[in-house]
Amino acid sequence: MWETVCFLLILILACYGVFYLVQDLGRLVRHRPGPPVSLLVVLQDRAADAEYLMRRLAAWRTQQWVNFDVVVVDDGSRDDTAGILRGLQGNLAFRLVTLEPAAAAEQSGQPDRALLNGLLYCHNALVWVVDLRKLPSAMLAEKVFRVFFCQGWR
Repeated sequence: MWETVCFLLILILACYGVFYLVQDLGRLVRHRPGPPVSLLVVLQDRAADAEYLMRRLAAWRTQQWVNFDVVVVDDGSRDDTAGILRGLQGNLAFRLVTLEPAAAAEQSGQPDRALLNGLLYCHNALVWVVDLRKLPSAMLAEKVFRVFFCQGWR
């Protein structure tokens, strides 16, 4: 009888140890969310790439452990970029700021109005800025997404 009681006691202690070992390993694997980040995307005349970029961003955003607040600024596009972004706004979670095209004389010597307006709409202390206006228009959206969104955030 004592052998059975000792065996059950050892079995209970072993199960107790395995339970706490699994809990400790689970704590190591789980990610705690990082600080909230605002992602500011500034673009102009990117009608061919706007839908691709926003859909890839939405898919990529679900796989990240950081809380994102996405703000997209259309800096006076002369093509249909603003219309495409307005259509996507119902399905994807982002804020859209549309600016009117500015005269070249107004822009010289002035701070970047698109960037400043976008920063006003960002609600978090950390802001990650992706300025697509500085890239050549011939650059494909796939390359832009790979460089800025996949490799830049590690």
